Amino acid sequence: MKISDNNLIPSLDNNLQNIYVLLADESVRIKECLDKIYSKAKLELFTEKETYVIESKTKWDFLTSESSNLDMFGSKKIIEIKLLGQGPGIKGSKALKDYAKEPDSNILLIVTAEGLDKKSFSSAWLKALEQTGVIISMKPFSKSDLLSWIDQKCNQNGIKILKDAKLLLVEKTEGNLMATLQEINKLSLIFPSEEIDFNRMKKTITNSSSFDIFDFSNAFISGNKEKAVRILESLKLEGTPESLIIWALERELNNLFKVIKTGTVSGIWGPKNYLDKLKNSAQKVEKEEIYKAFKEIALIDRSIKGHKKQNPWLGIRNLTLTF
Repeated sequence: MKISDNNLIPSLDNNLQNIYVLLADESVRIKECLDKIYSKAKLELFTEKETYVIESKTKWDFLTSESSNLDMFGSKKIIEIKLLGQGPGIKGSKALKDYAKEPDSNILLIVTAEGLDKKSFSSAWLKALEQTGVIISMKPFSKSDLLSWIDQKCNQNGIKILKDAKLLLVEKTEGNLMATLQEINKLSLIFPSEEIDFNRMKKTITNSSSFDIFDFSNAFISGNKEKAVRILESLKLEGTPESLIIWALERELNNLFKVIKTGTVSGIWGPKNYLDKLKNSAQKVEKEEIYKAFKEIALIDRSIKGHKKQNPWLGIRNLTLTF
């Protein structure tokens, strides 16, 4: 059955189901639902938890073997399956459909899908899970929904943000819930149990819209240099290791090179909007530019390891601006 995220707590109060599927574009909203489900599961004595992040090479035997591995005392286990951007694939679809026919009462199966491709919303595996479990599909917030959500988080943190300050917060974080929540948490530490007006918000809010390495990757591969540098500065302030940034850059350059060489995104793992960005960028970039970028990355890597006198962050920033 399908329910809204607002009705999750009443549903849990009534009964904990064996299967939950959480669909949203924002990881924050998925986590909010997960926290509520986990709290109920703890009361129902689900003491173990295993998480599987699905990739193209994932083996799905864990869904069939877990039941036989439960001990004679009937210990209860949570299995969380994370889908990132696209469906479970052919093998995963079959495994989920087969499991839905006869779910194990000692297993709480939770499937989370962040940024799921539209095609999967009408898939057979999702319909099969809906027959025996609960589907919560969360549409992106409207502006009024977002403002209400901010009020809710402010109440939980013991602060109040006035209307003009809220609008500034939304503008600066570009509606990114993770960034918005981090700002609210920070404000609650600076101004505990106080009102935050426009001037206070303006003085304290960070000038960034995202704090995620994958947001940096998307901005980089899209050619949005201004946004990529803004995110990069945010990651630097948060203490993100330079090596992680280099990993992200190498990943994007490798994927871009594959598309330029083969003329297709086939075999590259990622959501449709990411693959579309790769295809668009591949039409604008020459192989020589990628070779040059890899050489720059090698120099930055040497500076990270102390073999070259160069500020790694300056090297990364320069590459982001010039590629």
